[in-house]
Amino acid sequence: MSSKERQRTRGEIACAECRSPGHRTDRSHIVPCSTCVKRGCSMLCPNGTMPPGKGSRFVGVAEEYLRQKAAKLEERMRSLEDALAILQVNTSTQPHPLLTKIWTTEEADNGSSADATSTPAHSLINALGSLHLDGNPQTDAACFFGPSGGSEPTMTTQSDPDASSPSTETHEIEVDYLDPRISNLDRVFPFTPSGIPKKHFQHFLEMMNSYLPGMQRAISLCETFLQSLSWVFPIVSRQHIIGHLIPLIYRTEIHSLEPPPYGPHDLALLFSTLALGALVDPTLPPYNAEARHYQRVARAALCLQSVFTERSMATIKSLHLMSMYYGMSGIESNTELCYSCLNLASQAALQVHKDPSRWGFKGREAYEHRSYFWALFSQSLWQSLATGRPPVIMPAVVDCKIPTDFEEATYRLGEIPTAFGSWNSYYTMECLAPVVEATQAVKPPNYQTVLELDRKIREFSMPVSADSIQPDRVPVEMVAFVLTCYRDLTLMFLHRGFFAQAMGEFPSDPLRSPVGRSFIVAYQCASALVTSTINQFKLQPVICSRMWRIWSHAFSAAVIVGTVAIRRLGIKLDPDPLEHLEKACSLYYEAAQTCSRAKRALVSFERWYLSVTRAHYHASEANLTSASSKSDQREDGSPSTHRP
Repeated sequence: MSSKERQRTRGEIACAECRSPGHRTDRSHIVPCSTCVKRGCSMLCPNGTMPPGKGSRFVGVAEEYLRQKAAKLEERMRSLEDALAILQVNTSTQPHPLLTKIWTTEEADNGSSADATSTPAHSLINALGSLHLDGNPQTDAACFFGPSGGSEPTMTTQSDPDASSPSTETHEIEVDYLDPRISNLDRVFPFTPSGIPKKHFQHFLEMMNSYLPGMQRAISLCETFLQSLSWVFPIVSRQHIIGHLIPLIYRTEIHSLEPPPYGPHDLALLFSTLALGALVDPTLPPYNAEARHYQRVARAALCLQSVFTERSMATIKSLHLMSMYYGMSGIESNTELCYSCLNLASQAALQVHKDPSRWGFKGREAYEHRSYFWALFSQSLWQSLATGRPPVIMPAVVDCKIPTDFEEATYRLGEIPTAFGSWNSYYTMECLAPVVEATQAVKPPNYQTVLELDRKIREFSMPVSADSIQPDRVPVEMVAFVLTCYRDLTLMFLHRGFFAQAMGEFPSDPLRSPVGRSFIVAYQCASALVTSTINQFKLQPVICSRMWRIWSHAFSAAVIVGTVAIRRLGIKLDPDPLEHLEKACSLYYEAAQTCSRAKRALVSFERWYLSVTRAHYHASEANLTSASSKSDQREDGSPSTHRP
């Protein structure tokens, strides 16, 4: 600022506009001066002047001149902000300091700014979630999904009117062939009917035992379950189910005068394992009748003894396995049963959330309690993120030690290698639990806390998936797949709500949003998840098609990719949204041949892809029309292209 400008600002000399020819000078030394106020150009006082030229001495002309100048400056500022945001994303996980301030018109006039980190939490996350009604006045059923959970389950159900109907294979044994007393127990699940004296338990157990397969078939189904699912769901061990439970049940003759050495819930645990083994048996069709048969008897065995007052570890594990069965059963209406059984298992497990050493357990027994608790706790947190519902077991009440590497090596000898080992327990407590607390809280944290969680997840070391010499490649390849997806999946759930907020506030350029960092993170993680699922489905199509969680998470990721593709944003993203959506459509088309969940989701994919192709077609047609009109003008000989 020059010396004269400083003098005008202090009111020592007349303003620049008053000193123009033909204007009377105001000597009141007040800024803005009375002359400029009367003429309506107080915004120019003391150093600004009206533009020169004919007609420029009118206030309306000056106002229009300033408006145009402000618009140009704002456009330039936005371009610089966009360029700075793109550069910052590639170099740091933190937003640039110059982009953390939000300016409004009133704040600009007052010279103040609002910091994004001091914005109230409810302005960053104000979504309550979604409540879906089935529209049936007789049931009046409702389904709630919280802020972190998406509407994917309801989208897949709405896309297929037959989503609640079981497949043909499931209906094969719906004829009630079971003993009426067993069928009654199955129908009242999970409650225990009154009026069954305990002296009749032996008779009921004898009836249920008659529905067991041969011992070799039972061992084969348990081995199939262990090979296909125990690498990520270490619920039962080979030593317990094959080495202890099967010999105990098959080689014990039930006598009327002597109680059997096992209870109804032990039998339910075996039947639940057999049901899942049949469900993932590659020699059987998906959603087969044999699996349904074992599941019905398992429910009946569980209801023979109260799960609320007479529960044990067998009770908790049976409910956990039933939750998995309902998730993989191919019946979309069973999704709520999947959630409810896992919640019930978590509620029953509150008796083991304390470390087993407090109750005198040692050695293998203490290890199995700890190992299973952390597996259950991790699954309940993942379910919480997927549904947006709070978990039953809160991190603050957990007092169970994490198994050591020595215990893992000692007591898992001869077992299927798990995907995580003790690493999963540490990740659950230090990363997954804080993410659940942040996304499920009534009063969410500010955005800076979310970015801190993002940094913590990225810095948490990932285990290396080592090659194994065992002949069965299913556990090895699936373990490698899960490890590649673990971090991306956690970050996607952390940022998904903010991704939606950025898309809603800045539909043409979400990077301009104060939470634009979440937009790019959610998109990159979703793209990586789609790619990983495509590669894994090529390696293990059978087991992948029967694990519903894979398709649930892949659908969540595809929703993000599809949203970006449909919006046709003006920013360049890597990978390209349209190309990735095409790959996701191809993946679900192939999987739909054997996976009911993929088949129902395929309808949504086809609708998205049709919307995207139509939008791109209309845009290309508009560009061709514009280019054609310009070409016609040049051919007609416009003055701008010909000289006389």
